[in-house]
Amino acid sequence: MNWEIIISAIVGMLTGGGVSWLFKLKEDKAGSKADVVDSSTEAMNKMMELIGSQQDRFNKIIEGKDKLIEQQQGLIDGYKSALEEANQKLKNLEFNVGENNRKISGMQKTIENEIKERRMAENNVCFVTDCKLRRPPLGTYKKETA
Repeated sequence: MNWEIIISAIVGMLTGGGVSWLFKLKEDKAGSKADVVDSSTEAMNKMMELIGSQQDRFNKIIEGKDKLIEQQQGLIDGYKSALEEANQKLKNLEFNVGENNRKISGMQKTIENEIKERRMAENNVCFVTDCKLRRPPLGTYKKETA
């Protein structure tokens, strides 16, 4: 055997194996990159699912809050109308009280005048019809107005 053939065979095996090893190395790198891309894609998909479920939960919470706000708005509107009715009743009652106070004041003045005139009449009235000392003479007295 020729040493040249043996050396060229060893070199050829090493070179062929080296080339195949280089291709295998590139293949492994590409595979690992593909695995990283697949795992990151899966992670992104899971994250999107979680975001979607979280958004659904938030939407349900917001719908609940919207319903609560509508109920509270209805209560507020009811309270406003009740308050307006109560204010109207209060105004009417205040008007009636003022009117009654005016009437009472007028009646009080009338009563005071009557009392004053009766006192004067008690002091000055003469029951004797033919009395010459009577002042004012019978039929001539005119009621004084205040």
